[in-house]
Amino acid sequence: MLALGAGGVALVALVIAFRPVARTGAVAYAQSNLRAVAVVAERVGSEDGSLSVATRERLSDEPELEDILLIDPDQGSNDPEIVSVFATDRAWTGTTRAETGECFWIRIEAQRQTVLGTGTDCSAEDASSATPSGWPEP
Repeated sequence: MLALGAGGVALVALVIAFRPVARTGAVAYAQSNLRAVAVVAERVGSEDGSLSVATRERLSDEPELEDILLIDPDQGSNDPEIVSVFATDRAWTGTTRAETGECFWIRIEAQRQTVLGTGTDCSAEDASSATPSGWPEP
């Protein structure tokens, strides 16, 4: 019985000790997926002459994004493998939610300047007009 109690205490200590590592991995994974989609969107926009063509439908045809579900701009992401996409002539915006619950967005403006931010509503439509705030370190 004593060994079982000590094992339980050790398990709780390990969970507390490794919680920051799990958060870092979850955030890095979400940001990595979002950057991958943004790279393809920028390439498609350059090839076709406008970011407005880098829509959910168009990006879904790209083989390097086959493991990522792309959703409409008015839908919010609830998973790091789901990216909400909004494409206009002025900018391309994508959002995703990390397993930690944090929402990250990336916006490529027509001048090919990339800005980053975080938010609560994880739809690309809302993030398209949000003020850039950068991303915290994972």
